[in-house]
Amino acid sequence: MATAREQLIDWARMGRAVVHEADTKDILSQAGVLIPRRDPESGPCVVKLCSDQYPHKTEHGLVNLNISAIESSAVAATLRQRGIPGTVIVEEMISDGVAEWIVGCRHDATFGPIVIVGVGGILVELINEAKARLAPIDAITALKAIRSQRACKILDGVRGGPAGDIDALVAVVTTVSRFFAEYSEFIEQIEINPVIVRPVGRGAVAADALMVLQPKP
Repeated sequence: MATAREQLIDWARMGRAVVHEADTKDILSQAGVLIPRRDPESGPCVVKLCSDQYPHKTEHGLVNLNISAIESSAVAATLRQRGIPGTVIVEEMISDGVAEWIVGCRHDATFGPIVIVGVGGILVELINEAKARLAPIDAITALKAIRSQRACKILDGVRGGPAGDIDALVAVVTTVSRFFAEYSEFIEQIEINPVIVRPVGRGAVAADALMVLQPKP
């Protein structure tokens, strides 16, 4: 298996600008970010066609939700028949999420590599208070950035609902920030949207992700 550096160099040589979801999640998974199980044998699934040409898959009809494991192969075959270059993936559909958050990294003209964390999903339009910190970030700083946002109250449990695994969200933020800081010479931007935060002890899962590589000199 190629190292992250070797993979990024190879993608750059191929002339890739946008790295689609499947490849982005694979390389982040190697770094320690939790992603949904691939090719589950049971339960509802998500079937996606991931292509560099179409980073926003939903509006192009490239995402199918609530597909049974039995039907997933046929749905995947239908997507492949569209002739769009890319990778078709079948993943477990995470149905026990407490909240959705966004974790991203980019280059700031003044401060250099930064990591951004904020609430995602439908609440992003109502509570726009994402926090930016220098990358890499440690767990204490990441936790403070999360706790400083009003939406964090959802992670503590709302109206008898379960509390979210905030430690797992912190781990995603720190892991992605370290990865970006180490390989920022190759990467322009990373966005994980959403990170689905599950109940305490069940982790936080990168349900969708995208990477933009540095332009060639």
